[in-house]
Amino acid sequence: MITIKIQCGCGQRYAFDAEPVHGRMPYAVTCPLCGVDGTAAANEIIAQSMPIDTAAPAPPSVSVAAAAVAPSVHLTSARPTAPRVTHLPGQMDRSQVKHEARAKILWGDEPPEVVRFLMGQGIPRPEASEIVDELFQERAAEIRGKGIVKLVGGGVLICVPIAAWIIFNNIGFVLVKTFTLTIAAGLYGLWLVLRGAIMIFTPKSEAGDVSAE
Repeated sequence: MITIKIQCGCGQRYAFDAEPVHGRMPYAVTCPLCGVDGTAAANEIIAQSMPIDTAAPAPPSVSVAAAAVAPSVHLTSARPTAPRVTHLPGQMDRSQVKHEARAKILWGDEPPEVVRFLMGQGIPRPEASEIVDELFQERAAEIRGKGIVKLVGGGVLICVPIAAWIIFNNIGFVLVKTFTLTIAAGLYGLWLVLRGAIMIFTPKSEAGDVSAE
């Protein structure tokens, strides 16, 4: 509510209180003496006393700029960032960890021990168990391979005393010391065959370092 004072062209002065609407008179006013319309004069006085209210409110330029920037900021924050792999002090590189785990399995370390080793290097238990199972299968395959070698070698040695007996029968006499050595070789061959069969059919029962077999 503001007080508006108007001087009419006829010399009459009059004043009244009004509440401007959008910076203008809400109703028409006239001179109480001559009846001339004083609404325009009243609007000029309102415009001089309330210059900010004369214009319709508009969104500030800063808000427009912020609205333009906001989507790009949102998109930038929405971009996924690749997780960085960090190693705690004392932890090895992942490839080196698997190499060490393979060596432990081949040396004959128990699977639970190797799982704990992998977990100590930052690998979760499920993944560590899968790695150990895979390495244990590699160990079993290597043991079977060595078992086949023993089986074949043992079979050859078993044939040595048999061949010697046939030869001695053909020549008509037996060299006792030589034949004894061939029998020893045959017995060793029999042991190799049994050992190889165990390694082939039950590789998980083998303990110790695989390279020592």
